[in-house]
Amino acid sequence: MQTVIVTRTINAPIEAVFDAYVDHERLADLPMVLSAEVVVPGRTEKNGLGAVRVVNGGLISLREEITAFERPVLMEYRIRESRPASEHELGRVEFVEVPGGTQVTWKTVFGIRNPVLRAAEPAFAIAFRVIFGMTLAQTAKRAAAAAAGQVS
Repeated sequence: MQTVIVTRTINAPIEAVFDAYVDHERLADLPMVLSAEVVVPGRTEKNGLGAVRVVNGGLISLREEITAFERPVLMEYRIRESRPASEHELGRVEFVEVPGGTQVTWKTVFGIRNPVLRAAEPAFAIAFRVIFGMTLAQTAKRAAAAAAGQVS
């Protein structure tokens, strides 16, 4: 199993950062994502608790369920299906107000089921660190625009 933790401070209010992050379909704006869709809306809001999102990254695809949603401080998810097949123990994103903005900590714990691909888990961990960083950079841009009253 691999654990990936990425922490960033985003210069925007916590509500704007949280909203920008949980807009699941905006994951499709990332260059490595072919499509991202909410296939089951959340119980109380589209991207909230119980939502199921499908992210297609070509070689990697994920079907994830939002398992905890505490606006604006926490979102957890579990990968329910993936290509390549994986074991996913935790996906947790925490948001904390700090001087100068919002600190975001994203943690995931995963493993690859395929014994041949399992040897590549460290490479997947590196790739996920990069992808998480890109996602948080995109989140920062959209949160800053929202906080400034612009549409992004």
